[in-house]
Amino acid sequence: MKANIIKISATVSVACLVLLPLIVFAETAQTINNPLGNQYNTLSAFIPYILSYVVKIAGVIAIGAFMYSGFLFVKSRGNPEGIKTAKTVFMNTCIGVAVLLGAQLIANIIHGTITGLK
Repeated sequence: MKANIIKISATVSVACLVLLPLIVFAETAQTINNPLGNQYNTLSAFIPYILSYVVKIAGVIAIGAFMYSGFLFVKSRGNPEGIKTAKTVFMNTCIGVAVLLGAQLIANIIHGTITGLK
């Protein structure tokens, strides 16, 4: 009997400690200022914003990858194995750029659709 009373009082005490902040902060409204401004306060506006920077950074990386594949073509000097490696690097870079631009296109279409529904 005494053990049950201790368990019940411990449970009630823990519940009060957990729920007390909810009761105390219920009357005060806390706001968080958006560091990007009010223009990007929804997810449908934020994703194209971030994706535009990702595309810019990946564009620089893609240019470097295209230059590297060109270097591999020149370095191979007709060697079939070197040309095969250069073609693989070139095709992988093209696929990566296509996926990246496709992601940006899909994000812009979704953003336009969501904005049009408002």
